Amino acid sequence: MSTHISVSDLPRVRDVALTLAGHGFGELARIVGIDTATSASKEPMARRVRLALADLGPTFIKLGQVLSVRPDILPAAVLAELSELQDNAPRVPFEHVRTLVEAELGRPLAEAFARFDEEPMASASIAQVHAARLHDGREVAVKVQRPGIQAVLQSDLHILYTLARLIEGQVQVPGLYTPVEIVQEFELAVQVELDFLQEARAAQRFRKNHQPIEGVVIPEVYVELCTRRVLVMEKMVGQKLKDVVGGSEEGRTAMRKLIESWYYQLFEHGFFHGDPHPGNILVLEGGRICFLDFGLTGTLTAQMQDVMTDIFAGLVFRDAESVAMAVYRAGATAERVDLKAFRNEIERLMAKYHGASLSDLSSRGSLMEFIEVATRYRIQLPREFAVVARAGSLVDGVAKRLLPDTDIIEEVRPWAQRLVTRRFGPERLGADTLRVLQHAQTAFRDLPTQANQLLNDLERGRVSITARDPDAEELRLEIRHAAVRISLALCALALAVSGTILIATWAPSPWGVPVWPFFGFGIGLVALGMFFGLVMHWLFAARIHPREWYRRLVAVFRFFVGDRGP
Repeated sequence: MSTHISVSDLPRVRDVALTLAGHGFGELARIVGIDTATSASKEPMARRVRLALADLGPTFIKLGQVLSVRPDILPAAVLAELSELQDNAPRVPFEHVRTLVEAELGRPLAEAFARFDEEPMASASIAQVHAARLHDGREVAVKVQRPGIQAVLQSDLHILYTLARLIEGQVQVPGLYTPVEIVQEFELAVQVELDFLQEARAAQRFRKNHQPIEGVVIPEVYVELCTRRVLVMEKMVGQKLKDVVGGSEEGRTAMRKLIESWYYQLFEHGFFHGDPHPGNILVLEGGRICFLDFGLTGTLTAQMQDVMTDIFAGLVFRDAESVAMAVYRAGATAERVDLKAFRNEIERLMAKYHGASLSDLSSRGSLMEFIEVATRYRIQLPREFAVVARAGSLVDGVAKRLLPDTDIIEEVRPWAQRLVTRRFGPERLGADTLRVLQHAQTAFRDLPTQANQLLNDLERGRVSITARDPDAEELRLEIRHAAVRISLALCALALAVSGTILIATWAPSPWGVPVWPFFGFGIGLVALGMFFGLVMHWLFAARIHPREWYRRLVAVFRFFVGDRGP
């Protein structure tokens, strides 16, 4: 992704800056070089973020929706606000929908569908959905991408990348991601969501995985009518889960089916729905549940599933040590982690969930809180864990409403026992033993070659041992500063003495002009400037970073000029 903004993008940049300033974020506008008045606001910062994104339009609304499932990037207060972002996109005129569908399918609309409703069932920033009927009588839902949305998203992404580079290092961002990395995560999510063929494959995979599970329904995808911008699925008729009465028998049945499906998604197949909010789940006749919208999914590797197993079993059986070590091993850290304090924090969280009913617990969800603790200890987990945590918090929220007086630990204990039994069953232990033996065989086979390589490198002097002292860099910096100050002092002294000598020889030159004294005055001014530089270096050396100043200057230059290459 290019990092400069073209001249045609400047009006949009100004709109963004004015909108941010209107919601109390004028400092961000000033960082990118647009000075504007900041409106005073008594609203909490998290709410102002949501309101600003809503005012900025579809791309920024989608940015908020994508970030709302990432507790490893943003704090809980902001996530709660962003989860309320709703698409209020205007409806696309039907003629534009007809043109796009016919172009994608390569035939007239009447040949593909016996009926196609002109009024959409739903309209969002990326797409809108129309009800239709096939010629064989099957009722379908047709998801049609908004015309021109890819160009709009690319233009706004272009702007987001440049703004992120300009504010990087200027604004303290919560979590473990830099502004540029946040935009990269957004771009990845949007590119997946724009490809309806990928969503179709995800829906088919879900349908296949859930076939053995009674009471869980996945709509059929009509692949022959699907393209990158058109998705045709079986139309499901039912009651949205958010409208089901809490505590009712229908609600209890639906919730237990959701827990069963969640278990199979995470631990049996490693392929899960990333956004199971109540609006994406229907309750069909008989308490069956139906998942909708497969634009956001996640995949867990076998290693990730093992970590999730350790975490899940540890939570149920109250083993804080296992949970803490599983989270620590799964993440990446750039500094030392106080494992004892981390374990104590995990144990404190676990104490909340044992013996408590769902109505007594935090609205954030258990996994979300564990992700937040890991972030505080600078443990960066794979994005899949963050998406699982957010999806799990949505399931927690549904359970809290449908099973308010239930102890969630006791509700999921049978699944944890089943998981542990399978984990330590003869088949799994045998497979693990064979895998360890295979790795050991490979290691022993390669050991002689590696030993010979090491001896050859030692003999030829290619091996070097480096020791790092945490305080050495600070000491080197102090020595460098001292050297600079001594050099400035010596140069200033030498120039001052030279200038004084030249001024003392006040006598006309052969042309009648006192050249040397004037030259001495010039040298004296240079010496005075160097002395001033010495004082400034002594006072502000810790804040002077020439490389950072150069980087900012180049960023501002690219912001306005851009890449002039071919």
